[in-house]
Amino acid sequence: MGKYVRNPVTEKDYELIEKHYDKSKSRIGYARELNQLDPTRSVKGWESALMRWERGEHKSLRRQLEESLDKPDGFRMGDKYYYDENNDMYIVHLNSAGQTIYMEGDKHREMLNDYSSLTSKSLDTGTMAVKYGMPKNWFMEYKRVFGWLKSGDSITDEEMLSMDEQVLANRLLLQKRKSVTDKFNLLEQKSLADDAEKWRTVEEVLFNEFKEIMAKDIAHFPTKLDLEEPDIPFTLVVSPTDFHWGKYGWEDEVGETYDFEEAKKRLMEKTQEVISMLSSKPEKIIVATGSDWFHIDNELGTTTKGTPQDMCGSPAEILMTGCKLAREHIDLLSQVAPVEVVFMPGNHDRFAAYALMMYLSAVYEDYEDIDVIVSPQVRQYIQYGNSLLGFTHGDTAKGHQLPALMSNEAKKMWGDTAHHIWFHGHLHHQKLTEKGGAIVVQLPSLAGHDRYHYKKGFTMSKAGLAAYVICSERGLIGNYFAPVNHGDN
Repeated sequence: MGKYVRNPVTEKDYELIEKHYDKSKSRIGYARELNQLDPTRSVKGWESALMRWERGEHKSLRRQLEESLDKPDGFRMGDKYYYDENNDMYIVHLNSAGQTIYMEGDKHREMLNDYSSLTSKSLDTGTMAVKYGMPKNWFMEYKRVFGWLKSGDSITDEEMLSMDEQVLANRLLLQKRKSVTDKFNLLEQKSLADDAEKWRTVEEVLFNEFKEIMAKDIAHFPTKLDLEEPDIPFTLVVSPTDFHWGKYGWEDEVGETYDFEEAKKRLMEKTQEVISMLSSKPEKIIVATGSDWFHIDNELGTTTKGTPQDMCGSPAEILMTGCKLAREHIDLLSQVAPVEVVFMPGNHDRFAAYALMMYLSAVYEDYEDIDVIVSPQVRQYIQYGNSLLGFTHGDTAKGHQLPALMSNEAKKMWGDTAHHIWFHGHLHHQKLTEKGGAIVVQLPSLAGHDRYHYKKGFTMSKAGLAAYVICSERGLIGNYFAPVNHGDN
C-alpha cells in the first residue's frame, strides 16, 4: 500500500509551526497555541505535528520525489501522476491527502480490476476505500487522476501502450467470459443461500439496477449555504420518521387531507423551516430514514406483515416517487453541510425502505459530501465526538430496553463516550426520557391521519419535524421543532 498516514500533516501546517515557533515554550503549550490559531486540528493533533516537525519530516514531505526518484526529463510535481517503469511504481500527489503516495504496480492494477464493472467484483467506492486502507475521499481523487470509470475496462494505460492489440483483445475477452461465469455461479449459489445471503443478493441487484437508472441522469451538485462556523463543532440529527409516503386521508372523513401533495409540502417546507433556525454550520447532518418512510411494502398495498392500507397511489408509484423525494430532501440538507444517511427499517416498509437505501447508495456513490450507510440491522450505531448515537424504528425493542442493548451491542463505543443517545419513531409523537445511562428520544411524525388512526383516536399528537443538536463535546444540547399548522395550508 502507499506510504501515507491517516491524518496527514500538510506543508501549510508546517509553515504555521515555523512561523510561530518559540523554543522556550513546552510542546503541549505550543500545541494549544496552534489550536487557537487553527482549530481544525486538535491540540493532540498539533502536538503530533510538532513531533514530526522536530524529526525533520517536513523536509522529506517537500523533497521526497527529488531525493528518491531517478526522474525522466520533464517530470514535475504538478503532473497528475508519474509511472516509474523500472520499479513498477505509481507516484501520485493527492490534494485530499496533502502528500504524495507511492503505489506498487501490482496493487494499482488489482485496484483497477476490483473497481471495473467488466470484472465480477466491481466494488463500490466505499468498499474499495476500506479494502485498500484509504479514506474515501483519497480513493475518489485517486480514481479521478487515472480516469477510472465503472463502465471502463480493467487495463491500465501503461499496459495498453505496451501490449500487442491481439493480446489485449484476448485478455479482455477472457475477463468478460470469467465475469459472466462468476455471475452465473453467484446466482446459482444465491438460490441455495440463507436469509442473510439473500439480503446481499437483493442489495447487489438493486444497487446495479439503480446505478443503470442513475447513469441516465445529469449529475447535479447542490449549492452550498454560507453559514458561520460554530465555536464548538456539532452535528444535526434530522429524521422524518413515520412519514408514510403514499398514505391517504380524506378530509371529510378524518378531518385533514394527507396525500402525495400534502406530504411533500410538509417535508420540504418543514425542513427549510428547521434550516432557517440554524445560526451556524453543523459539521455534518445525520439523516435517519426508512422507519416507515413508505406506507406500504409490496404490490398488494399492505404493510410488511400484510395489513391492507389506504393509499393515494399505486404501489409502483409510491415506491418510485418516494425514492425521488428522498433524494430531493437529502439534496436540500446537503446545501447546509455534509450528510450521512443511516437506515432505520420500519414495520410498514421493511423491504421497500431497504430498496430506498440501495437507491440512495447508487445515487450518491460518487458524492464526497454524502455518505449512505446500508445495513439490514434494525439497530444502528454511530459515534460522533464524545457521543454514541443509536437509531431504530421502535417496533421491536421498546424504549426502556434500548440503553441496555446499546451498552451490550456497542460495548467499545459505549466505553469510549460520555453521552449515549437513542433516536426512535413508531409512535408518532415526541418524548424524551433518561434511563440506564442514556437519553431516549422518541421522534415526532409529519404524517397526517387516515381512517385507521382516526377511528382509533390516534389524533392527539402534534405533527412536525424535529432536528436535534449533538455537540461534539457535550452531547445533546438542544433541538429545533417545525410544527405542522393546519392554518398554514
